[in-house]
Amino acid sequence: MKISDNLSEQEIEGLLKNFYQYFETGYIFEDFLKEYLLKIGLDEVEVTQRSRDGGIDLKAIRKGVGNFSEIDTIHYYIQAKKYAPNNSIGVKTIRELKGTIPFGYKGMLITTAHFTDDAYKESLNDPSKPAVLIDGKLLITSCIDNEIGFIFKPIFSKIEMDFILNKNENKSNKTKIEYIEKTITKNDIRARIISFPSSIKKELSSLNSIDVIINENDHYHLTIDKSHSYLAKVTKIFKKYGMLTEDKIGTPKKSKWYYDIKNKVIHLIIGD
Repeated sequence: MKISDNLSEQEIEGLLKNFYQYFETGYIFEDFLKEYLLKIGLDEVEVTQRSRDGGIDLKAIRKGVGNFSEIDTIHYYIQAKKYAPNNSIGVKTIRELKGTIPFGYKGMLITTAHFTDDAYKESLNDPSKPAVLIDGKLLITSCIDNEIGFIFKPIFSKIEMDFILNKNENKSNKTKIEYIEKTITKNDIRARIISFPSSIKKELSSLNSIDVIINENDHYHLTIDKSHSYLAKVTKIFKKYGMLTEDKIGTPKKSKWYYDIKNKVIHLIIGD
């Protein structure tokens, strides 16, 4: 049984009110959603450039399975709406979201408010551009069940939310670097490659090699393949960071990416 199944409608509404009031701005809500989406299984989640987002606040992908991962990848264009829980979102907003989605992509709208019945119908009326709708109550119960910002019965935890958003660190660091998070998969390790996040791949079309700094300590100059999709000749990196044993057993790991365009350097953080 899920934790949220034990809560009354009134308790959920109270928690949603606290949750909504926590976010001082819509930008903080977007930063939270980046971490939320990563924790529920999406990959390469990034907050868009806020002055040039065309109405899209975040982008993400959900990778396919095994050898079909490339052709089975789902791309999401995501809007975040920090509205009061008693507000409703209607058909017009859903149509505007779907108008920004390229063919073959999926839309997603996440809000602290709720949707009208017609909004749900509109989200499904064009199979080529479906839109996933997550309202405040669905978001809050998902956070509760996945222990994102909530602890124990649950209790809304401001400390936990601050930790997720690195809020204290951000106050002293106004030039916060937005890392792109993705998994170095078993397929990557098996092929002895490290595939680029999609947005970084676009910046490397003119390069055949690149300087890479791993965990802000180890410096490498690595080869980029002809399709500019991945770093090649990385076996020694896999072994050093515990992703490949002498018995050739691969262990996937989470990674964070940042491309310094000015200096043409990739900063790569490989987790435990």
